[in-house]
Amino acid sequence: MAFVGFTAIVVVVRQGTGKPLSKFHILLTKLFVELGLMATAFAMLAPTLSICGIGETLVWQLSSAIMLVTLVPWLIAYPLRRRKAAPQLRFPLRGYIMTTVGIAVVAALGLNIVGVLFHPGPGPLTIATIFVLSYASVSFIGTYSTFLGE
Repeated sequence: MAFVGFTAIVVVVRQGTGKPLSKFHILLTKLFVELGLMATAFAMLAPTLSICGIGETLVWQLSSAIMLVTLVPWLIAYPLRRRKAAPQLRFPLRGYIMTTVGIAVVAALGLNIVGVLFHPGPGPLTIATIFVLSYASVSFIGTYSTFLGE
């Protein structure tokens, strides 16, 4: 949540200098908020299911399924949204790398659901949450200068 708040500060600073937000700036702001809220929800998901009396294995499986159903559409949609908001900009190498890592994360979540290769547990959920925060951090650092410049 602190990451989302920091993003809001950067946007306010840009607007405070009299520079309007472009479609690309708006997309980036949405990206940071989405990923910040997604990471927060992912971090609370398993503990919330656990206190509802659901068995441990099922908690890991349900949490993995919910994360997978959230991440797959997001990983597909974000590059398309980016292209629409800034058709003149190429998708950066960091985006390809993070998307590739995202595919591996999705695969781990899928394996956690079915219990293949390892017994369902918290590892893939933790990795997925860290991935979401990492995607946000890498994107933020890589695009910070666009908020400061023209």
